[in-house]
Amino acid sequence: MVAAAIETDLVLDISAGPAILGGSMRATDRTLMQVGGKDLERAVDEKHASDLVQAHLIETLSSIGRETIDFYYLLVRSPLEEFQINGALEALEMARQEGHVRFLGLEARGSALGALGLWQFHDAFETVCFATSPEDRSFEETLVPMARTRRAGVVARVSPGEVGRASADGCALVRVESAEEVKRYAGATV
Repeated sequence: MVAAAIETDLVLDISAGPAILGGSMRATDRTLMQVGGKDLERAVDEKHASDLVQAHLIETLSSIGRETIDFYYLLVRSPLEEFQINGALEALEMARQEGHVRFLGLEARGSALGALGLWQFHDAFETVCFATSPEDRSFEETLVPMARTRRAGVVARVSPGEVGRASADGCALVRVESAEEVKRYAGATV
């Protein structure tokens, strides 16, 4: 199954198990994305938050045997403390400057307002990712306007039946089917 995924031109989300997929990723140049760990929420100070993000990134890169991850999404499930955000962003910016992360993203889960609160005061993200459904459009209604303002890419996790539906502000929800499309939506040069 991993070999079949590698042969596609899709961005591979390795968040569920970089260690399991690692052996298969070592010899590829596939575009990969990773969602940050949940442990940032328990950081007790800025240094601890930075260390947790760095450890997760080192673990991911070591598991896949690569120097760089293409997209790294900071996971926001609930409002974070300012010191947690600052520590995480410090670690991610350092990783980006050292070439270990190409694009930073914000993975919004839980509360759309929690993610919006972070994003309003920290313009570090080139893309935002969230799940949307006909029953709950709070993420797209809250975050898509900010993405437009910030000129950030939007990756919506939608069911196949939702592809093509217009979002609250008229943006069409599309299923991203290639690395080039994700890079284009993230504002990157292919």
